Amino acid sequence: MLLLSRKIFSLRVLNHKICGKRNKYIVLLPEIPPDTAENNPLLRNSSIPPFSELTTEKCVNAIGKLVIEYESGIHHMDQKLYDSEIERNIQNIILPLDRLSGPLDFAWGAFKILYTVRRNDSIADAYIRLHPRIIKAKREKFLSTSIYQAFKELKENEKQFTEPVQRIINKHLLESRLSGMDLSDKAYRHFQSIMRKLDTHRQNYKGKLMEVTSKFSQDLEFSDVKNFPRDLLKLVALDPSNASKGPWRLTLDPHAYEQFLKYCDNRLSRWNVYYANNVRASSTSGQDLNNSIEIEEIRHQRSELARVLGYKSFAEMSMSTKMAGSIENVLEMLTTLHIKSQDSTFKEIRELQDFANKNGFHDSLQLWDIPYYQRLHKEELFNIDDDVVRQYFPLQAVLEGVFNLCQNLFNITIKECDEKIEAWHADVKFYKIFDASGKEIASFYLDPYSRSEEKLSGSLMEIGRNRSDVIGSDPLAYLIFNFHPPAFGKPSLLSFDDLKLFMKRFGHLLQHSLTTIPYNEVAGLTNLEWDVVNVCPFVMSYFLKHYNTLASFSKHVDSGKTISSELHEQLIKRDMYMNGLKLTQELYLCALDLEMYSGKDFWLNVTKKVWAEYMPFAYEKDTAQPCSFPEIFSDNYPAAYFSNLWAEMIAADVFSAFEEAGLDDDENLQIMGHRFRDTFLSLGGGCHPGEIFRQFRGRDPSTDALLVNLGLSTKHHSQFKVNTQSV
Repeated sequence: MLLLSRKIFSLRVLNHKICGKRNKYIVLLPEIPPDTAENNPLLRNSSIPPFSELTTEKCVNAIGKLVIEYESGIHHMDQKLYDSEIERNIQNIILPLDRLSGPLDFAWGAFKILYTVRRNDSIADAYIRLHPRIIKAKREKFLSTSIYQAFKELKENEKQFTEPVQRIINKHLLESRLSGMDLSDKAYRHFQSIMRKLDTHRQNYKGKLMEVTSKFSQDLEFSDVKNFPRDLLKLVALDPSNASKGPWRLTLDPHAYEQFLKYCDNRLSRWNVYYANNVRASSTSGQDLNNSIEIEEIRHQRSELARVLGYKSFAEMSMSTKMAGSIENVLEMLTTLHIKSQDSTFKEIRELQDFANKNGFHDSLQLWDIPYYQRLHKEELFNIDDDVVRQYFPLQAVLEGVFNLCQNLFNITIKECDEKIEAWHADVKFYKIFDASGKEIASFYLDPYSRSEEKLSGSLMEIGRNRSDVIGSDPLAYLIFNFHPPAFGKPSLLSFDDLKLFMKRFGHLLQHSLTTIPYNEVAGLTNLEWDVVNVCPFVMSYFLKHYNTLASFSKHVDSGKTISSELHEQLIKRDMYMNGLKLTQELYLCALDLEMYSGKDFWLNVTKKVWAEYMPFAYEKDTAQPCSFPEIFSDNYPAAYFSNLWAEMIAADVFSAFEEAGLDDDENLQIMGHRFRDTFLSLGGGCHPGEIFRQFRGRDPSTDALLVNLGLSTKHHSQFKVNTQSV
């Protein structure tokens, strides 16, 4: 066994030069940047990054040096474990890894934020160059034979350890096995060959899709754009500063495409764009740009990868890192939701068809018609002016309301820092979070407004520093949004969609900040299973359904009045409009993903089969949606597309406990809030999510709460039993 370990070691530690019988080795490192803690602020052990001092050069040098130190530390630890008989315990294995991670994670988090909020060519080039280097470095610990063997020895005595330590042990062993550490020399060489081929075909898939997408454009006539809102008109105008006069040209930019289908009156134009979007990178794009062969190669390589690692399929392999635990559990969720939502979905489609017929449409609705008539139908049903809604939600009022909600639910206090804090822009604020005793437990930056010239679009909660008792660090986070900035003497005003986004990102922030797990490796969101990462965000967003909660966030910018219960009810009804069809489309994509990575039938046959099982519309000839489905072929969700829906199911069930306690019953609500804090927010990755759910709910999950939450059912039926014990 020892000889085998030595052979594997010689193959995998590429930076080592093995000498003699491997009792000594030389670490071959690139040139180490000369920066020190005295001249580079990212190398100092400070509580928050001094952003005013950070330049691209200093960030690159600091991260370069820390990467080398991290890898050197891993190799030193590997050698020490190989050469000596030191005791295999927490102090000698787990704590050193925690110490190594902290400085690199802190520096990389700061640079990642600069890449997001201070975008320029210099930072972008450096980020693109460093990102794969960081990923490679962080994988080193899973590729060390000595460290892997040490964790195996810890596993033999795992019952003596706390649950967070057991989680670290099991997750390290799983990641190492998935990295090929249990394979023979020959099998490992095959494993590496598979990974190289897979990477090539993923890049080919992405490249073909990008090229085909960029080639499409459609010139628009005035009749096409006459009812476009101002933002969409600017998006399609060749000269955005003169958007109303044209000319206009549509591309397949996702936002423009989705909005076009909602606002274009010309059905033929809608069909043309819909068709172009759904045949991208298929046989209609020509042989050189057809992703069909890439799909089959990606599926084959992933299937072979799973086989080499001892799994029946890639989908089964994927489940080893998910709360769901098995393909059967996911399929049962999908099937149950589909069966129980079907009647509502067909009813929604009939009602929309009736509406379209009454408005002069004399054909059967097709998928390229749905967004257009949905918009018109919603306008008739709800007649909500979003500009009026915004007036009720100045950002400062929302912040105060959310902070008060968190104080009531979780017994924490959030305060803006009185001291001057160095940030990357004058709009950025810094907040501290305190527990019930007044002790500071976490902090975060808030960058709320859009700055199109330098800031990436979208929103995120980025980890700046994890909790780690080993190095004495408290959680630090970056909360980034792109809300409308203050204008015309009025503060930033949030839409209802902005509110939902804010609550979701705040859910991530809370789970990161309120963790009580002492180890960086499993604190907060770190190493959390993919299918539960969004549970806390969904739970927090569901509080907007409760009128008194939403009212506490509202303060009309002029009158100071709170939003009316009637307007709140309309907002919620509009938000749930045609949820049946939305769910059906999501179920189809989840099932398609699993089937692609479970079976071996040709991808087009799989697509037609799954479409017939889930979709209430005929399958259109020539459409080839998998050819433009990067999430499961070239991106990070192969056999994992179900993760967001699973999280939504878990969150709905969790929130139903708050509803049962009584959202207007302050005493019971606080009890439930404390239970949520002590489970989901506190334990994070330090406990299996199935066990966390059982601690909170006292049973296994149910799909019924999600159906009620989506407005597709009015009562709970039977429990959906899921065996989610540790994988």
